[in-house]
Amino acid sequence: MEELSRILGLSKSVEVIPDESMVWDEDEELSHLHLLSTSGLIKEINLVTGEFLNQFLEEENVSVVNYNEIIHLKPVVIGERLIVGIRVTEVVNNIVTFKVIVMRETEKIAEGTVKRVVVSKNYLRRKALEQI
Repeated sequence: MEELSRILGLSKSVEVIPDESMVWDEDEELSHLHLLSTSGLIKEINLVTGEFLNQFLEEENVSVVNYNEIIHLKPVVIGERLIVGIRVTEVVNNIVTFKVIVMRETEKIAEGTVKRVVVSKNYLRRKALEQI
């Protein structure tokens, strides 16, 4: 496996515009407000961390989320422009830890931690086949 410690301290910011697939719809009465769901936000954060890490991986490897702690602080209407900022804060063996912050202009919307484990694609294939 590649030497991951070289990415320690690297960071990236990505603009995200939530769409209707990310709408909070747990309460039918309020669903017309088109608010961003926490699960939709987490999915977007996971995509950002995954795409970032993938650029440093060899083709036969992939990273998977094994820990996610996000505090969703303020409501967001679908379509509002957000900035997802990530920073690699720890690398231990094949586990990469990201600190995450989500901003709307100067207002913090969410913050948290995401950990991704780097594994071989063949390992995941084998594990999936063992379950059949």
